[in-house]
Amino acid sequence: MADSQVSHYRTHDLQEYGLSLATRELFLVGEDYSKVFDDQEPGVEYLMASRFIKNLRLLDSTDGSILVHMKTCGGDWTEGMAIFQAIKTCRSHVTILNWTHARSMSSLILQAADHRVMMPYSYFMYHDGTFSTDGTVKQAHTEYEQLKLCDKQMMEIYLDSAEGAPAWEGRTRNQIKKIMRGRMDRREEVYLTPHDTVAQGFADEVLDDYDITRIRAGR
Repeated sequence: MADSQVSHYRTHDLQEYGLSLATRELFLVGEDYSKVFDDQEPGVEYLMASRFIKNLRLLDSTDGSILVHMKTCGGDWTEGMAIFQAIKTCRSHVTILNWTHARSMSSLILQAADHRVMMPYSYFMYHDGTFSTDGTVKQAHTEYEQLKLCDKQMMEIYLDSAEGAPAWEGRTRNQIKKIMRGRMDRREEVYLTPHDTVAQGFADEVLDDYDITRIRAGR
């Protein structure tokens, strides 16, 4: 195959599927599904999750580390947890590079990676999320009970990352939970700078030197 054909093939994969086989990179981004989502970035949803899981499994079937470029707002809990679990079950070393905001569901997805990297002007945000429903009163009660379970699972993921981090030195898991819960109750949404994100255990480093080559190599 001619070099120009190879280049076109790689560009097509990148633009159409969010996948670079040559460099083992995936792009977890909010796509333009304008016919479905009225020209707004949908965040984490079923199309993103389905594509990402297929791409991740493809790369994980061969040897080498995987770099995920994440640029998406929050989104659907169920689809986001599917992405989280797909990353967790990878045999390959997975790095996530957060370009804009690791917030809400995407802040949880970040925790699944073996190495979590924040760009210097990105940020991290955690909160309880939003909830809406329609249907019968019984259905509302059922969904609320499920929401409480999801909230517990969310907190456990955050605590797994936070426990032992420099900002929480000397505090027990339960103490960290109480502080995080208090912050969410007071502010609703808790924002962290990239360096605060690292200090609190929700990321491993800030890419201050912009050396993506080093990140791509899985170091």
